[in-house]
Order: sequence, then structure tokens, then C-alpha cells
Amino acid sequence: MSEDNERELIDRAQAGEAVAFERLAEQHAARLWRCALALGKDGHWAEDLAQETLVEAWRSLARFDSRCKFSTWLYGILRHRFLKGRPNQKAARHSSPDALGQVPCTAHTPSRSAEASEDAGRIRRAVASLPEAHRLVVELRFFAGATLDEIAAALGCPLGTVKSRLHHALEKLRQMNLEVNLFTSTGESRDSKP
Repeated sequence: MSEDNERELIDRAQAGEAVAFERLAEQHAARLWRCALALGKDGHWAEDLAQETLVEAWRSLARFDSRCKFSTWLYGILRHRFLKGRPNQKAARHSSPDALGQVPCTAHTPSRSAEASEDAGRIRRAVASLPEAHRLVVELRFFAGATLDEIAAALGCPLGTVKSRLHHALEKLRQMNLEVNLFTSTGESRDSKP
């Protein structure tokens, strides 16, 4: 969606048009869910958090003033809702693996499928071994697809801190020989900059 189209939808939604807000919500729901999943590690809780974020966004839409991107504003609401109702962190760490980090397999042979699955497992284990602050940034950036600004809004920290954490996390992953696999398995190119 172009910025002009989004701005038009925001204006219509702020004027009370529910259908316009529904279209905005459709555009952002999947990324909000992935971000919530990265924060809380529980698929059901992430679904609730994403929905609560959208409900609160609808209720407070009049306060959105375009000083930041709409998505960044949504991530700020998500962060606030997350901190308000944070799930038990011990339970979240021991929950079964969820969609986060699952890499769809596009290989055509069983050996390529097994190799891709093994690589995805190595990546998930390596990312899980990072300190929480670094792990969250990597998961939000590469698995949830959030921009650096959106990550800063979601975590409530300065953009420079996000960049620093991402740099240190990627350096640790590179030391584990995961540079190529991390980028290729998540759809990022090797030359892409965080």
C-alpha cells in the first residue's frame, strides 16, 4: 500500500469510517502478530495481543497525528499492551515451538527439504541462545519483518540501541557460522543491510 493510499484510509478512519480502519488493520495484522509472537512466544497470546492492539488503535485513532508512520504508532500500542499484560516469561520460554522462525521449505527433493529443515533448526537454536535483548531484535527484524524504526517503537528504546543490538547479535551469529543461512533462510539477501 502506498503512503498516499494509507494516508487516505487513515483520514477516512479518523472520520469514523470503520471499513477504512478494517483495511488498515488487514494491512498490519500479520506483522503485528509476528511481533507479538516474538515478544511473548505463545501463538494464542500473540493473537490476543495483536487484536487488543488493533482495538485500542481504533479507539484512540483520533490521537494519531502523523508525526510517525502508522505502523510505528501501532507497534508503540503493541509494546504498551505487551508490558501491561506480559505473559509469564518462564512459561513462555518452555512453550512448544511456534510459527516464529519456521522457514517454509521450497525445495523439491527430500534431501533439500531435510537440509533446509536442519538449517532452520540450527538457526532457531542459535537465535534462542542469544541474550534476550539481542534475540528480540533479531526475531523482530528477520522473522517478524519489522523495520528498525518499528522495532524501536515495539521495544521502547532508541533507534541507535536497536542498531547496536542487531549488530552485536549478527556478529555472534556470524561467529557461529550462521551468516549465510540466517539471511537466505529468512528471505533476506546476503548483501542486505539491517
